[in-house]
Amino acid sequence: MQNITGLGPESPWTSNLLSATGITHFSNEELKDTFDKMRGESQELSKDQMPLFFKKAYGFVPMPDEMSLYVTALDLDNSGGISWPELEAGLDHVRGIMEEIAKNATEHSSHSDLKDDMRKHRRFAKAPMDKYKAPMTEAQAVGWHEEEVENERYPKKTCAETKYCHSMLLTNKHFDPF
Repeated sequence: MQNITGLGPESPWTSNLLSATGITHFSNEELKDTFDKMRGESQELSKDQMPLFFKKAYGFVPMPDEMSLYVTALDLDNSGGISWPELEAGLDHVRGIMEEIAKNATEHSSHSDLKDDMRKHRRFAKAPMDKYKAPMTEAQAVGWHEEEVENERYPKKTCAETKYCHSMLLTNKHFDPF
């Protein structure tokens, strides 16, 4: 089968999880190869080059949410260089954060817990927004982002005959309009 990746991910549920980021798919050894190719003679990589580093290592541009994790974990707001031990510690820290986020996707630890919750009609403890990056169904798309909704009212218009019939009913007189 050719071009199977053109059909999308094998499991859209797992690829859309909040914890599905580039760092969870690459090991430190794979990232070290890219670091060794890009570093200078000072054995450090400039913090300005970190977005390019992740693009070369992953083969794609990291998502803004993931990049903001790197900015805080690696202190990329400040200038200077970053050595491999510092980078490795920061990557491990971000992986730890992703593991904590991944725990939100698990609702049940056993099949019997799932059956009990379904039998008793218990709701899930975590909302879909706590688990996924984007809505997985069209029904979830409604209200996914908090937005202001304005409901316009369109009053029902009635004709003269209907108004007459309605006023007759309000007088409590028995009549048969037909």
